Amino acid sequence: MQTFYRCGTQKLNRGFTLLELLFVIGIVVVLVGLLIPTCGTSRESARRAQCANNLKHIGLAVINYDSTWRCLPAAMGGTNSIEDPMQGNANRLSGMISLLPQLEQTALYDQISAPLNADGTLYPAMGPAPWIADYGPWTTQLEFLECPSAAPREGDFGQTNYAFCIGDMAREIHQPTVARGFFACSKYLRFSQITDGASNTIMVGEIGSIDDRLVVGQYAIKQPTSFLEDPSLCQKTRASWSKSNYDSNIMLSDLGRGGRWADGSAGDSLFNTVSPPNSPSCAVDGSEAVDGLYSTGSCHRGGAHVVLGSGAVRFLSQDIDAGDLTQPTLTPQQMSETKVASPYGVWGALGTRNGGETIGDY
Repeated sequence: MQTFYRCGTQKLNRGFTLLELLFVIGIVVVLVGLLIPTCGTSRESARRAQCANNLKHIGLAVINYDSTWRCLPAAMGGTNSIEDPMQGNANRLSGMISLLPQLEQTALYDQISAPLNADGTLYPAMGPAPWIADYGPWTTQLEFLECPSAAPREGDFGQTNYAFCIGDMAREIHQPTVARGFFACSKYLRFSQITDGASNTIMVGEIGSIDDRLVVGQYAIKQPTSFLEDPSLCQKTRASWSKSNYDSNIMLSDLGRGGRWADGSAGDSLFNTVSPPNSPSCAVDGSEAVDGLYSTGSCHRGGAHVVLGSGAVRFLSQDIDAGDLTQPTLTPQQMSETKVASPYGVWGALGTRNGGETIGDY
C-alpha cells in the first residue's frame, strides 16, 4: 500500500544553513591549501627527475662516443675558420653536434654534415657559423637539451640547458694549450687521460635559461680582468636586494646561458668549476667566446645536476665547498703541470681531470 503524508506531517529535505555552508567552504579551502603545495612539489619532483634523465642520456652518449671513436669530442671545434660566417663554422661548433648520432639524432647530424641548399643559399658541410639564424639545423630545438624546470625560452636559435665541464680553467678557454677538465676546446681527450678517475670528474652539468636578470640563466659581460685574479669579485655582480638577480647596472648578454645549443663558446655551452653552482657568471673583456667565470646553475631549489664520467648523475648543493674564491685562477703554465690541485675546494677538484686531489664526501 502506498502511503501518503498529510500536509501537517510531510517530510522535508532541509537545506544547509548559512553557518553550515560557510563551515563546509572553510574545510574545502583548508584542504585545497594543503593539496596545492603537495601537487606543486610532485610536479617539481617529476621535472627534476626528467632533467636528471636528460643528463644521464647525454652522459651515456659521451661514453658511447668514446667507445666508437676512442676519444672524447672537443668541447668546441669545427672544420674550418673561414672568415665568411656563411661559408664556414669559424671553429665555433659545440661538441654536442658530434654527439648527435649517439643521442638518436642521426638525421639531424646527416643534415649538418652535408652541404645544404636552403632557399637558394648553399651552406657548406658542417654548416655556417652557429650564429647564422637562417640555417635550419641551428634553429632546431632538441627536447633532451631542455630542463623542464627552466624558464620557457623564445628566440631564433635552438637552446640548451646542459654544458660541458672544462674544469677550473678560466684563462685561454677557447684556445687552450692544455686540458684541465673532462673536455676542452679543440682538444680530443681519452678516458685514460682522466687520471683522477671518471667517477670523480664531472662531464656535463646544468645551466639555466634566460629569465630577465636571474643569475642562473644569464652572464655578465665586459667585466674587468681583475675578476680572474680574484673570482670572488664576480659574486658582487648580484643585486643587493636579491642574490638570485644581477644588479641593474651590470651589462648582460643578449641570449643568456645556453642561448645557442650549436655554439661551443663558453657562454653557450661550457662551465668551469670555480664559482659554486647557482653563482653569477662573468665574461671578461668582451661578450662572446672570451675568458671568464662561467658557473653551472638551475631552477631547482638549492643546487644543480651534473653527470660524472662514470655516467652517474648527482645533484650538487650550491653550498658545496668551493675553497677560497679570492685565489687567482690558474695560469696556462700552472695548468700544464701535473697534479696541480684546484684552489676551489671539492667543487674545483670535481672539475679537474688530473689534479690529484682527494675528494671526500660532498
